[in-house]
Amino acid sequence: MTTLADLDWPRRTERLELRPARAEDAVEVWRWHRLPVVTEWLPRLSTDQAAFTAHFDSRLDETVLALLGGRIVGSAKVHVEDGWAQAEIAEQARGRQCELGWVLDPAVQRQGLGTELAAGLLAIAFDGLRVRRVVAYCFADNTASWKVMEKVGMRREGRYRAESLHRSGRWVDGLAYAILTDEWRAGRRQAGAVREGPTEGIGP
Repeated sequence: MTTLADLDWPRRTERLELRPARAEDAVEVWRWHRLPVVTEWLPRLSTDQAAFTAHFDSRLDETVLALLGGRIVGSAKVHVEDGWAQAEIAEQARGRQCELGWVLDPAVQRQGLGTELAAGLLAIAFDGLRVRRVVAYCFADNTASWKVMEKVGMRREGRYRAESLHRSGRWVDGLAYAILTDEWRAGRRQAGAVREGPTEGIGP
């Protein structure tokens, strides 16, 4: 099974440089990761830098960072997992699915960088890790997150009524999105045709 460590780095999008996280990155990520506007939708609330660093260090093998102009502005989870399969063919499903998640520095939000990062992560999952399916989840109230999922071509597969307990004490709806490798490749081909095709209806 291919891992993040097996890939060539860094990988680049139009504006971002993507690379695996290193232990020494925790201090820089903590500066914006701890902000209330960020932690509002995160599954884990790190109460201090030491707790955050310990958790960050435990996830280095599945964390990809996004840099803009040399500064870390995004942190992403790229978690390879087994697809569901019946027991006698379970081996064929090992490492065939990937769960993505991402967090962006509020200072650079509303510039399209979240969509750019998510698109880059899909390329890592499908072209690099060779998985067949990518999934992502969020609270239904986290509109910015699910809009990014839809912008990069992911399909809403479920809305789960009051299934997630938010730390505010509210039970809220959760959303599940996914995309298959053939859907992703078809979307890329279509996008390429639009960019490279003739321009109609515009005179000299």
